Amino acid sequence: FEVAIHLNPKLFEAYYFFARACFQEGKSEEAAQLFERACLANPEDYQAPILLSQTYVNLGRMLEADAGRQRSLRIIEKHLEFHPEDARALYLGSSALIQVGQRDRALEWTRRALAVDPEDPAVLYNIACSYSKLGMTDDAIACLEKALEQGEWYKAWAEHDSDLDLIRSHPRFQALLKSI
Repeated sequence: FEVAIHLNPKLFEAYYFFARACFQEGKSEEAAQLFERACLANPEDYQAPILLSQTYVNLGRMLEADAGRQRSLRIIEKHLEFHPEDARALYLGSSALIQVGQRDRALEWTRRALAVDPEDPAVLYNIACSYSKLGMTDDAIACLEKALEQGEWYKAWAEHDSDLDLIRSHPRFQALLKSI
């Protein structure tokens, strides 16, 4: 990643994927800095600002997290006008909507994302995150179990994902972590 950034300091993907790797390793401060740079490299991208917001939550920087959610929602809504079946935009947007208090709309977007690809492990994982934040524990864990049945689960990400904090101590969630 560092070589890619050195060769092209405007390369969004280098910052974005480096930030994701840092987040997964629990390096939240470094991840935040890299997500910030990804946002600057591609201001039209909706993914980096929402993941930056989540990273800010992990760091306890709530005002910055709120601002990032608002920015990301504006970008996602514009994106969905042209790509209404983009499951990733829908589930990331759902997460932001929950945080800004639009629970009904968040649940609608969550269901739309799940309808687009109900077998995709990435969709299932992220839907589980939304369900967790909505307090829908059984639905969240069921999605995670189904993602694991599909052969893929994001254990390293889940270990640092604040979206799953509400279900983290649940015995079924703990059993999933141990089974991987």
